[in-house]
Amino acid sequence: MHFTKKMEPFIQAVHQVLSVSEVRQWARETGFVQRENKLMPEDFLSICAFLQKTVGAEGLSKLCATITRLSGTDISKQALHQRFNEKGVAFLKSIFLQLAKQQNLVAHPLSIDELFTRIRILDTTSFGVPTKDSSYPNGAKIQLEYELYQGKFLHTLLYSHRDSDQYAARELADTIEPGDLILRDLGYFSGEHLKRIESRGGFYITRVPSNMTFWTWNEKGQKLQIKPEEDAKQLKGGETIEYGCIQIGKKGKNTLQARLIVQQLTEEQQEKREGYLQRRRRKGGHTQSATKKNQIQILATNITRQQLEMQELYPIYSLRWQVEILFKTWKSLFDIDKVRAMNPERFECHLYGTLIHILLSSMIAFQCRYYLYQKHQIEGSEYKCIDQAKSAIEEGQGQLLYHITSFIALMRNIYQNVYRHGRKDHRYQHKSPFDI
Repeated sequence: MHFTKKMEPFIQAVHQVLSVSEVRQWARETGFVQRENKLMPEDFLSICAFLQKTVGAEGLSKLCATITRLSGTDISKQALHQRFNEKGVAFLKSIFLQLAKQQNLVAHPLSIDELFTRIRILDTTSFGVPTKDSSYPNGAKIQLEYELYQGKFLHTLLYSHRDSDQYAARELADTIEPGDLILRDLGYFSGEHLKRIESRGGFYITRVPSNMTFWTWNEKGQKLQIKPEEDAKQLKGGETIEYGCIQIGKKGKNTLQARLIVQQLTEEQQEKREGYLQRRRRKGGHTQSATKKNQIQILATNITRQQLEMQELYPIYSLRWQVEILFKTWKSLFDIDKVRAMNPERFECHLYGTLIHILLSSMIAFQCRYYLYQKHQIEGSEYKCIDQAKSAIEEGQGQLLYHITSFIALMRNIYQNVYRHGRKDHRYQHKSPFDI
């Protein structure tokens, strides 16, 4: 009873989007349904979002058979194929966007730090697909900005899989608010973007590309070059050195003033770095400057020493890997990248349908993890909890979501399995996000 009462705001928020009446209303507003039709909107949503195999991988015959099992509707392959059109895409996209909006009504912060109001992690996952001709999509790149405190998908942006990560950084620049901490990997590095973050009152911690140069000034005002790879030779694995606020880059738009911290990598970290560089070399990537600085990791930030000591910066930057865990679930659990050759509209239906399933499972997992920690001080594994939510939704092929009584029972079942099987395994001498 206590769990149901705690989950009531979340259940009501999801039901406002996924009830049969709301799903049918969105179908009418997007033009997906204009008159009485054999295929009901909730059944189309189920086959696009909540099956074990996605519409990107499953054949039309099996999808038609599934619809017959769900509602008794007999539909031909040709009729179903025609429903994967622009209006079908608009319908699924509207459901996804409305579900994303509901996060604001139900998210609970795991903790609130006095320095950062939000921790925003932007990263990308991409995949290619087989194509028959130039009219077929050859892949996709999905940019996700994840807010760590509340477990929210802040922004989900779709691009061509060859587009630069810089597009997303520019698109999101005006959404940065005072107190936001921005964590991104090297693909987003730009002095221009970092200065924009600071001008809007935000904070950043970023790795610095290995080909950047570093400069300071002597007492006479003469510019002197700093060589971190030389200075770090005196450090042991895991030790750090701080240079204070210096100039990164000699000239150009990437030049900026930032606090610089250098860490000597441990042997284990160096082996991982070398493995990554070897993979890049096999693909023909340029690694000369990276190899030269293989033993160190360089961080730049606008967070002052009074706000955070240098030893605290690396664990906080490591939180960026939380979005990598999410991407791991996207591919290993939800099979978003397992797609056959198909027309663009069906491919987009696959993307938005899978993203609906991912978002809903992530929302349920976060609610269960929050309740588990609040009631029992037990930390739930992101991967295990999302897996439990996904599996439970698929067992009912989405049908349990559309009616509030069955949705309540589904939530109880997921939480019970999270409590029994979803606990996080702690690695020796490794801090979890809760610890950090």
